[in-house]
Amino acid sequence: MSRVVHVLLLCALAFPSHASAPQINVGVLFDYLQPGSSNLLKRIRNTGASTAYVRVEVAEIVFDADDKPVEVPVDAPSLVRNAPGAHGVIASPSRLIIAGNGQQATRLVYRGLRDEERYYRLRFVPVAPSAEEFSLSEEQAQQAAELSSAIRVFTGFGTVLFIAPQHPRYDTRIESGQIHNHGNATIVLENLRQCERAKVDACTPGIIVHVRPGRSHVLASDDTHFIRYDLKEGERQRSIDSRR
Repeated sequence: MSRVVHVLLLCALAFPSHASAPQINVGVLFDYLQPGSSNLLKRIRNTGASTAYVRVEVAEIVFDADDKPVEVPVDAPSLVRNAPGAHGVIASPSRLIIAGNGQQATRLVYRGLRDEERYYRLRFVPVAPSAEEFSLSEEQAQQAAELSSAIRVFTGFGTVLFIAPQHPRYDTRIESGQIHNHGNATIVLENLRQCERAKVDACTPGIIVHVRPGRSHVLASDDTHFIRYDLKEGERQRSIDSRR
């Protein structure tokens, strides 16, 4: 038996199955903050058996000259003290302790002007905790130390938060198999499917497509297929069928 295999066997014996990693469920991957609201509650569930220690990280998504997304860290201290010109999202709390088969919530608060639409990446990252970062009691610190000693791979999840402008304007145009967004807020193509004309219920799995202001989306179809989707403009929704 090779030395590597021997070491792996020792690891398997040293860390029993009850020390399984936490399993994080962040719910929907896209959240929307509508005009008139400055915060929303995001619930995080732990379907694993062991306690999850989760760090919430926030970054603003901006788009460069080539329309490629770039993540910019949020200046949380400036937001907390309401510094002039500061804008961004604060997660409160930004550290979550979620018991096995339990859930916790963090409140996402936007501060700053809403003269244009903004986008934020939220990451919920299970980590090996420290007593200082999570303000653990002595008992919790001991349990965390035992948890951290196990070999495991932590899996984090990213979601996107859309901050609508204070005065959204929707101007959606569907022309020649393309959807053009001439408004100032993102439109959502929900449950977008390609279906067979000869068998209308035979469709591809539904997907979600976001069309940002000033952008377009091409609807791929041919003579044997048509397109179905729900067009969401803020809180307004209507069903679209390309045959009509």
